[in-house]
Amino acid sequence: MLIGILALAAGCAGTVKTTTLQLVTEDYPPITFMRDGKVSGFATEVVQEILKRQNHPDNIRMMTWDDAYNLALKKKNVVLFSTTRTDKRELLFKWVGPIGSYHDILYAKKGSGIEINNLEDAQKVGKIGVVDGWFSNEFLTGLGFKNLISTKWPTDNARKLVEGKLDLCAFTDMTAPEIFKEAGLGMDEIIPAYVIKTYEFHIAFSRETSDEIVNRWRKSFNDMKADGTFDKISAKWVPGTAPITR
Repeated sequence: MLIGILALAAGCAGTVKTTTLQLVTEDYPPITFMRDGKVSGFATEVVQEILKRQNHPDNIRMMTWDDAYNLALKKKNVVLFSTTRTDKRELLFKWVGPIGSYHDILYAKKGSGIEINNLEDAQKVGKIGVVDGWFSNEFLTGLGFKNLISTKWPTDNARKLVEGKLDLCAFTDMTAPEIFKEAGLGMDEIIPAYVIKTYEFHIAFSRETSDEIVNRWRKSFNDMKADGTFDKISAKWVPGTAPITR
């Protein structure tokens, strides 16, 4: 009996308990998007490399941003990427990154004659297209904008902007080209009217995820930057963008 107990104890001691995380993202090319039935993109490849180093299954799911964001707010052990780190969100999640940065811009239809010199000017236009749950929506809503028209799909806003159904739309300079391409449109049909803000995007963990897990991911991410893997992924997806070193 004693031998059996010792053997069982030894077996338990040698077993490492791992936590299966829910990994969720949105259609946000070239950061995250579907390609040939699989989730792909810049941030996706960064996360997949971390999963490989953590020996964690690649169970990434694509959802609408609103659904993915709410899941990360309400459930434990949820990984949401990529997520813009804002003051409002700072204490809602635990963070790994940054993966990159971009400018949040109000775009106008080319030839519209709309000129925006400040955010007060933007408040005076008829309709501004934003996307449910996006940081631009949160930021402008927080400033008291009353002329925001929100939708789940950024391609809808791209089409409406070109059709003249919206006066301005909020996109980032990194993702706008792919969004317009997906909508069957070209960037030559719009012009940047005003830079709202510059943001960094990260990997976000639900608050109840253990610090041990987050710290392991942070170490893997930092190791990727140290050994050059991160720069290779960045050069593949966003060539010409200076890597973030902090």
